[in-house]
Amino acid sequence: MNIGEMQRKLSLWAEQDKERKFYGLFDLICDTDWLWLACERVAQNAGSKTAGCDGINAWEFDQDATGNLQRLQSSLESGKFEARPVRRVYIPKSNGKMRPLGIPSFSDRVVQEAVRMVLEPIFEADFSPFSFGSRPNRRTMDAVTYLLTNAKKGKWYFWAIEGDTSAYFDTINHRRLVKLLRRRVNDEKLLDLIWKFLRAGVMERKLFKDTTLGTPQGGIVSPLLANVYLHELDRYMERYTTLPARDRGRRRKLGLPNFVYTRYADDFVILCNGTHEQALEMRKEVHDYLQDHLRLRLSLEKTKVTHLNDGFDFLGFHLQRPSGHTGVVTRVTIPDKALERHRATPRAASGAETHEDSIRAKLLAVNRITGGWCRYYRHTHKVHAQFQQMEQVAFWLFAR
Repeated sequence: MNIGEMQRKLSLWAEQDKERKFYGLFDLICDTDWLWLACERVAQNAGSKTAGCDGINAWEFDQDATGNLQRLQSSLESGKFEARPVRRVYIPKSNGKMRPLGIPSFSDRVVQEAVRMVLEPIFEADFSPFSFGSRPNRRTMDAVTYLLTNAKKGKWYFWAIEGDTSAYFDTINHRRLVKLLRRRVNDEKLLDLIWKFLRAGVMERKLFKDTTLGTPQGGIVSPLLANVYLHELDRYMERYTTLPARDRGRRRKLGLPNFVYTRYADDFVILCNGTHEQALEMRKEVHDYLQDHLRLRLSLEKTKVTHLNDGFDFLGFHLQRPSGHTGVVTRVTIPDKALERHRATPRAASGAETHEDSIRAKLLAVNRITGGWCRYYRHTHKVHAQFQQMEQVAFWLFAR
C-alpha cells in the first residue's frame, strides 16, 4: 500500500466535502504496511527506549518485530486487542510543580500511531487556522508571530485575555469526544478502539486507577484527540474572528469590540480592542461556553485580562507594547522567570558538586544548555539587537 498516497486522498476528500463521514478506516490500521510504518516511526522517538507497564521497550520489541506485529495485527482483526494501562510518572514543570506523564506500552504506541496516521489527514482539513499546537508544519513561534502581527499600533488591540483551562488533559469528557469524532468517522471498530485507549486506566507504581475522564499525556494520539475536542472552542470564536472588515467597522461604530484569537494546545489568548469591561465580558462568555458545552473549567482567577502596555506571557515569551522613542511597538522578549531558571541550570552543571567531572565534560554540558536555549529563542527574535541581548546573557553565563 502507498501510505502517503492514501493519506493525501483522505485529506483531499475531507477538504472537498466538509460533511463527509469516512468508513473502512479500521481496515487501514490493520494493514501490514500501515503497522510497519507506524512501528518504525514510534521506534525513532526518543521515548521508545522507555518501557510501559509490560516492561517491553523498542529494542526488545524489535527482537521479533515481524512476529510481534503479526500478533498485534491478528488481535486487532479479531477484536481481541485490549489496551494496556498507561504507566504514569511525574516530571517537573517550569513553575516547580509536577506534571503527570503517561507511558503506554510499546505495542499500544504502535497502534496509536497507526490511528493518528489515519485521523490526522481527515481532521486537519477541519481545524482552524488559529490553532497551532501539535499540528504538522506549525510551531510555537507561529502562534506568537500571529499575536505580534495583530498587536501592532494600527490594529489598536488593547487587552489580552490569557486563557487558563484547569487540568485540561485530565478533564476531557470521553463521550463528548467520541460524539465529536463521529462527525467525520463512521467506523464503529475504530471508535471502539479509541474508546479502549481512553478507558485503559493508569498504573501509578503498583496502584491501578480508572480513567473515566481525560486523555493520557504522553499518548501518541492524545494531542490530536485534544485538538478535536478544543476545535469546538475555535469554531465558537470564529464567529468573532472571521468577520468581514465592513462588519468589524460597523461593530466599532456601535461601540462593540472586535477580537483576535489564537490557541496552542490548551493555552489560548484573545486580544480585544474594546474596553476593559468588554474584555471581562468575553472572558465570562468563554468560561460559560467551555463549562456548558465542553464540560471544561476555565479558571477565572488565573485567566488574566492584561493591558498590552503591561505585557503578558504566552508559550514562554513575553509580549509587551511599551511607548518609546520609536513609537508604540509590540516587542517579544524572554520572561524574567525563564532567564532565572536558565541561569540556574549552567550553575548546577558547573557547581562545586561536579568537582569530579572533567573540565571538558563541564564545557560540553554548558555549551549544550546555552546553545539549545539560544536556538529556541532565536526564532522569534528577528531583530538583531534583541538576539545580541541573548548572546550577552550567554556570555555572562560562561563568565559565571
